[in-house]
This record gives sequence, structure tokens and C-alpha cells, in this order.
Amino acid sequence: MAALPRLSRAARQKPLVMLDPGHGGHDPGAIAPDGYYEKTITLTTALELRHALQATGHYRIAMTRTTDRFIPLEGRVNMALKHKADLFLSMHCDHLPEQDLRGASIFTLSDKASDKLAAAVAQDENSADGPNAPISGVSPQVANILASLTTRATKISSATFSQDIATAFSGGIPLLPDPQRSANFAVLRDPSTPSVLLEMGCLSNEEDEQRLRNTHQRHQLVARLSDAIDSYFKDTANGRMAG
Repeated sequence: MAALPRLSRAARQKPLVMLDPGHGGHDPGAIAPDGYYEKTITLTTALELRHALQATGHYRIAMTRTTDRFIPLEGRVNMALKHKADLFLSMHCDHLPEQDLRGASIFTLSDKASDKLAAAVAQDENSADGPNAPISGVSPQVANILASLTTRATKISSATFSQDIATAFSGGIPLLPDPQRSANFAVLRDPSTPSVLLEMGCLSNEEDEQRLRNTHQRHQLVARLSDAIDSYFKDTANGRMAG
């Protein structure tokens, strides 16, 4: 393996944002009625967000995947640990029983789900490794730290990022009712990294699917996500945190 390029001190001081396009490889994720795959939308959007964030010059960016390949949930968590990420954004699309429901929703980690919808979404996302796979999502190193799932500081920071996304989306990107929810998501279990799982829309809804597949509207979503990440780091720098 080639040695990683040595970063300047200024570059090392930039926060590292890890983008996690959900699903991939043999796991398509949600499938729209016309056969379009969630894994395609999540990767396309994450690559566009990486480009937008790099253009600001404010961040270092890492991704759990940049191609159509499968990565177990535990592997995604461990990547955040390995990179010492300052922020982790897992990107997904919903598939809900009610086809008229549409809009984005933002999830943070909790030991108990905030509601039935959050519990159902977490169960679906946690099954990505297969129905018979253990849903630990963590390495032994992380498990030793997870006495109460995560530290209070990480929970507060994650809640702040969730609020920043909801604020950035308001009035521009459709949101589900009560869009900020919580549940026990395996991919959010790194106790040292503020983490959010974003359901960008519902592939079970035709309007949402078209919005996510439309280049112009997807760029609007990416721009608002970039704004939310800017707001989050301004919040942390200024000590304005949720909780």
C-alpha cells in the first residue's frame, strides 16, 4: 500500500468530515417502484457533496465508499474511528408503507427509538449486513466504551448537527413531519464522533424519487447540506450547542 501524503499543519487543522453513502454492492437498499436503487442515489449525492465541501477549502473529506461496493456496518463505524473523523454523515433514502409520505428525516443515536417510525427505519437500516448477522456494528475497542452508547458530549454535538440540517432544509427541501428522530442505528455507534443518519427522501413516493434523481434538485439538497455542515462547525467554534 502506498504511503499516504504528508499533510501540512494547516491541512491537519481542518476538520475531517466522513460521508457514508448507505448500502452498495449486493445490498441495493430501498428500491423505488420503477426499480431505481437507493445505493445509486446515496453514492451520487455523497460524491457531489464531497465536491461541494472540498470547494470551500474548509474541510478534509473521507468517504466510506466511492464505488458500488458493500461495506459492513461495523466497517463503516471503524472507518470513522480510524480517520478520527470530526463529523459523520450517513446518507440514505426511506421506503415507507404510506406512499403519500414524503420528505427528509434526520436521525441521531439513542438506546430507545423516539417513535415507531424511527424504530422501523433503524431495524431496516441495521439489517444491511443480512438477517442473520449480529447487529453490533462495533469493534471490541468501541464496545468497551459503549457503556451508555455514547458520551454526553457526542450526543449533544449530534443533536446540534441534526438541528442544523433541519434548519438548512426548512423552506427548501421537503421534510417529514417531526423530521428529527432517534433510534439505535448500528452505523452511528462510534462514541467519539458526532454522527447523524439522513434519510434524504422516500423512494416509495414518486415526487421524492424524482427530486432525488433530478440533477438540479439534488444540487439544491447538496448546497443545503454544505450550509448545515458550515453551521455546525460555526456552532461548535462559538459554543452554541443543543441540549
